[in-house]
Amino acid sequence: MSNGHGVLKIALMVMMYYPLSIGLTFYQKWFIKNYGLPLFCVTGHYFTKYAVAIVVRYVFECFRAKRVRLSIHDQLRWLASIGVCASMDIGLSNWALEYVTVSLYTMAKSSSIIFIVAFSLLLRLERWRPSLGLTATLIATGLFLFTWQAAQLDMLGLLLVELAAASTGVRWTVSQLVMQREDQATSLRHPLDMVIHVQPWMVVAILPLLFVFEGGELTLTRIFMYEKEYQPLRVMFLITFGGLLAFLMEMSEYLLLVHTSGITLNIFGIIKEVMTLLLAHQLNGDRLSNINLFGLLLCLLGMTIHGLSKRHSKSAPRTASPTSLHSNGGDSDRKFLLSNDGESA
Repeated sequence: MSNGHGVLKIALMVMMYYPLSIGLTFYQKWFIKNYGLPLFCVTGHYFTKYAVAIVVRYVFECFRAKRVRLSIHDQLRWLASIGVCASMDIGLSNWALEYVTVSLYTMAKSSSIIFIVAFSLLLRLERWRPSLGLTATLIATGLFLFTWQAAQLDMLGLLLVELAAASTGVRWTVSQLVMQREDQATSLRHPLDMVIHVQPWMVVAILPLLFVFEGGELTLTRIFMYEKEYQPLRVMFLITFGGLLAFLMEMSEYLLLVHTSGITLNIFGIIKEVMTLLLAHQLNGDRLSNINLFGLLLCLLGMTIHGLSKRHSKSAPRTASPTSLHSNGGDSDRKFLLSNDGESA
């Protein structure tokens, strides 16, 4: 593939990812504000995504070869952790939107880079560098200043976002380990395969939270109540529409993860966060003080340094694959990832 063709391909993916990601954030904020029951809404999204993925796979298999299907044992080894953490990430993020503004949510969620760095070091996907410490310090300090004496700050909402950020770290680190194999293609490099295999574990993880925190409200009358009126068709349509947006966004995320490096994905995230904050300020009237803005700049500076450092390390010669587990049993533990059909995303 030529460089120009590769850049164009990634640009098209980004053009799909940005509107979906930013749009879903504002859509969920609007819908949850009028509907409530954020965990029930997210659970509906999971079932919608799984149903759509199954239908797409069926249509695909009518014209192409049968797609890969992993055993429960293989899923438990790697994919269960991705599904559980993805569920916590999405579920807690939507829950937090009940309590915090989009601006605070966006910047607080940016601390996920700290967790991604930590888990990357733990799994030996990254080597320790001073720039990693500088990045973590800048983002942590920026987050603190961004929430300093903020009238719009809600501690419960901030805690939920930070728990979601920690889940993000595990989710994307392990996803990168599974999907970004430099030595050979993997059977789960296709985003559709990842979505199908991960969704059931996301449902398993969210159901306990749903019944514990919203179980007492789950009556037919309450579920179909929207803006104090009984509107079952409208509720089902809005939840299903949100699930379709979530499905398309998740597919675009996995596409970017397969075709770019982690650093490229982080840089795209930085740009998306700036766009989200600007939109939130214009649409929702979110207020940012000078201290908050300084914290925002520190966070963005930290993420930029992290991105440039990773790009530099990617261009430097390496003696070992970053995806190596440095263990004798690593290849056997991941043998189920070998491609049977050799198809790329």
